Amino acid sequence: MTSYDAIAIFAQVAESQSFTEAARVLGMPLSSVSRKVSELETDLNVRLIDRNKRQIRLTEAGQTYLDLCRKGLDTISYANRVMTGRHSDTAGTVTITMPPNLMEVLFLEAVETFQLNYPNARLRVLLSERMLDFVDDRVDLSFRVASPQEPDLVVKTLLRYRHRLLASPAYIAANPPLRAATDLPKHKTVGFGFHSSRDLNWRLSRGGQVEEFSFEPNLAINDYAAIRAALLAGHGIGELPEPLCRKALQAGQLIEVIPEWSFPEIRLFAVHAGNASLSKLARLFLDTVTGQLKS
Repeated sequence: MTSYDAIAIFAQVAESQSFTEAARVLGMPLSSVSRKVSELETDLNVRLIDRNKRQIRLTEAGQTYLDLCRKGLDTISYANRVMTGRHSDTAGTVTITMPPNLMEVLFLEAVETFQLNYPNARLRVLLSERMLDFVDDRVDLSFRVASPQEPDLVVKTLLRYRHRLLASPAYIAANPPLRAATDLPKHKTVGFGFHSSRDLNWRLSRGGQVEEFSFEPNLAINDYAAIRAALLAGHGIGELPEPLCRKALQAGQLIEVIPEWSFPEIRLFAVHAGNASLSKLARLFLDTVTGQLKS
């Protein structure tokens, strides 16, 4: 019967692309690693690895076998982590990454709750527009508003929301009425500015009707908290994510203009490299964020 050990050793050889490196990672003699892979090939009656003096490579059968076994290996590794984690303290560091401007909008309360519940844990937050690499950048969890295309990553939808088009009561009272989307060019605008372009693109829809606007705002800021402050101060009309403007709307400090016109839906995703590589602290932080966003 083919043993789990032999499959796991073969997978490590394939990942390391070297018998010697696999032996080092596994803490095993090189001869034992080579023997286990040979025994696996004998049991399966198929050649899994082509060997030469300079390098190794998987055969077509070897690649197919590795792909079929990988999920099972990840599941077993995850089960081992869970059992080990039941007896370990919640100490250590979890590294998360997210786009700029989402920290205060969506994650600050979750961070505070996590640090209160797990005082021995440390958080490392990296703000980046680009998707950081889980291995090279040593990232445990990534939160994105665009779903990554890499097929090996685990992607979970955490939240669906829209941006709202807003202005202060003082601005609305002092300026011409805004009755339709086509009236927007007549007003001062506050928008999220990007380094790469001065123009903003707003896409608003009502039923099957769509209006798109490309313009340079009167005030461009690359921080949504600052945009909220500018809107509260009456600098114009602008858009904010729902979670950031909810309290101001409830208090009447901001008013949604032309509410029948809406921005496209945005999704917030949690992304990680797989349950087998997700630490206990990372799982706890993800659970904290999930619970906070649902409350």
